[in-house]
Amino acid sequence: MRIETLNQDQRKQALELAHEAVVSLSGTPVTAIEKFLEEHTARFDMLGAFNEEALTGFIAYEPESLRIVFIAVNEKYRHTGIGTALCDTLRQKGTKHHLSRLSTNVPSSVKGFFDAYGFEQAGDPVKAGEFSILPMEYLLGREYLGRTVTVTVDRPYGSFHPHNPDVLYSLNFGYVDELISDDGEFVDAWIYGLYEPAETFRGSVIGIIYHKDGPSRFIVGRIGETYNKEDVMDAVAFDEQYYDTRFIWASDMN
Repeated sequence: MRIETLNQDQRKQALELAHEAVVSLSGTPVTAIEKFLEEHTARFDMLGAFNEEALTGFIAYEPESLRIVFIAVNEKYRHTGIGTALCDTLRQKGTKHHLSRLSTNVPSSVKGFFDAYGFEQAGDPVKAGEFSILPMEYLLGREYLGRTVTVTVDRPYGSFHPHNPDVLYSLNFGYVDELISDDGEFVDAWIYGLYEPAETFRGSVIGIIYHKDGPSRFIVGRIGETYNKEDVMDAVAFDEQYYDTRFIWASDMN
């Protein structure tokens, strides 16, 4: 199996696969979904999975956010890992560009696939015709929980916020050296447990803060030490209180 970006002719084959997938979900053609794909496919990027020259599955997604619009696998090739491989490729792309999550809206009938992959329901279902549509998301970067990283500090402990002079940094803040992408994007990080200015810090990723409408931030602490989650959240609250956030922890992954 190989996975590659689809050209125009292959996109037409993908629409045929989409038609088959929609029919298999409902038993009858669902023209609204098919019409949407036909009219808007030009603004989506598409990755296809191939068995020799045959297109066996594809995933369509928005190029900037990587939000998954549609995924389909030829009925003969289902349950052979094609859907997982397509999601893996998109996940790797998202991780490379330091996105905080992959998101999608899926019919409840295919929720099981996304559950098994690691997506989580991210809101209440919405009725769309005969379908119940569920918002789902996959949090990226979780593989870094517990890893040792180096943080370069650009806002040291005791300094003032560059845009809000009333805010004093009570933690060192910077970016993870190992996670600067080819396009210059980086992952921000708080350093917890070091209460003096620093230029660099090498420690363990004890948590990740996900912003609902923005990038994630790592929390890096001393290697081997244990931390109280509430204390950590209180320590970063002077800045994180202004965002809609979700915390996940390395200690919960064990």
